[in-house]
Amino acid sequence: MPLQDILGQEHAIDLLNQAIHRDRMPHAWLFTGQSNIGKFKTAVALAQKLNCRKSGEDACGECDFCLQIAEQNFPDFLVLEPEGKYIKIDQVRKSLNWLHLHPDQAKKRVLILDGAEHLGREAANAFLKTLEEPAPNTLIILIAESTQQLLETIVSRCQQIRFRPLSMETSEHILRQHTDLSQQQIQLLCEFGMGSVRGNLIANLEIMQNVQKKAIGWLTTFTSETREDLLRTCEKWGKSKNEEWRFLLDFFETWFRDLTWVLHDLPEDQIVNRNGISANTRISELKQCGKYFTLQQIFEIFRNISDSRTAIELNANKSLAIESLCLHIYRSAT
Repeated sequence: MPLQDILGQEHAIDLLNQAIHRDRMPHAWLFTGQSNIGKFKTAVALAQKLNCRKSGEDACGECDFCLQIAEQNFPDFLVLEPEGKYIKIDQVRKSLNWLHLHPDQAKKRVLILDGAEHLGREAANAFLKTLEEPAPNTLIILIAESTQQLLETIVSRCQQIRFRPLSMETSEHILRQHTDLSQQQIQLLCEFGMGSVRGNLIANLEIMQNVQKKAIGWLTTFTSETREDLLRTCEKWGKSKNEEWRFLLDFFETWFRDLTWVLHDLPEDQIVNRNGISANTRISELKQCGKYFTLQQIFEIFRNISDSRTAIELNANKSLAIESLCLHIYRSAT
């Protein structure tokens, strides 16, 4: 894929093109930003551009080198990803040994480390040595959601590009290009994606709609019956293989974002949750919910959503984690 075909990341692409045209390509890039916004596609496109057989302004995407890189079947291109939760030291050692080999066919041997925040301490230290003394004619591209879980010494030895969340318009355009979904379904995917295009959500549209409907019911009617239904449902969702708990956390993030938007009297046409219902009805629901919360409480809820997600990633009981979050929201409202 040529770099020019990456949608919604014009700033990042411009920085890469400037580095190439000025012959100031660093030995290591660090691409950061939320998942599913084009970081990995950009890394692959950059590898294609640097090694395309046709010396044009961009990769052709059609020569044997470009096609092999796209299929991860090129001898001078390697993608390193976590095996399980972490990138293990043995994976790093093998990839670094490969990186120090002389390029077989390429102008630059390219290693992409996708999920760099999952480097274990030992693996990160091994990787750091290569960043300090890079092999000639090589390029390393680290991809992470943020720098928080990376060693500062690794971050300092890379040139960082922060990828921006995709606009609603860009997300909708991408989904229209690559799916045959209805406009209502596309809007729902964009709402839950919050600036990213998550293709894995397509198979769960009905589940997402159910989660959204149920949660809006809770957030607009804080009664004892609501609390009982909330606790029963959270227990069921926490045990479900359909991962409704994950969609609930995603929805809470978008809903409380919209709530701050409405409470600050910002343009109502920019709310995220506008799927399957008239704008006036959704604004009315948000304003009804807004009666129960102060802005300070909403900020605390945002922190609790993030803490709940982190706790679950660290193997906390899913049912208890989302029950605790929902009870915090309920108590804040009452």
